[in-house]
Amino acid sequence: MPLVRLDAEEDPTPNLAPMIDVILVLTIFFMCATKFTSDERRFDLDLPKAGAAAAAAEGRPEVVEVEAAGTVKFAGATVEPGRLAELLAAARAARAELAVTIRGEQAVPHGRMAEVYEACRTAGVSRVAIAVQARTGSRTR
Repeated sequence: MPLVRLDAEEDPTPNLAPMIDVILVLTIFFMCATKFTSDERRFDLDLPKAGAAAAAAEGRPEVVEVEAAGTVKFAGATVEPGRLAELLAAARAARAELAVTIRGEQAVPHGRMAEVYEACRTAGVSRVAIAVQARTGSRTR
């Protein structure tokens, strides 16, 4: 590497181009390495608001989505509410500590949500969570 002679009045300055290159490479690496969960963004549901919420159970829970029209989706596919219990039982047979997160829109009738809860109970799923959005300006206690 050739050395450059500086005049007596000229101060040495760092070359910023390699540092900028490293930062860009690290940014791209972290963007690619981050796992973006698409389960929570797959459907644009109007979730109800809650003041405080607990974290979901360990592991990756199965997601049951209930739309305002009453449509029930399990693992991304539309299912009949009567078949939900047997699908959950099959998933529980594959994984004993199955956790289920129910994402129901705010306008879903209580009867439809009760059917989903009953399907979870019938399938033997004891770890059930309900997805909500935090209210703005509320405190957790």
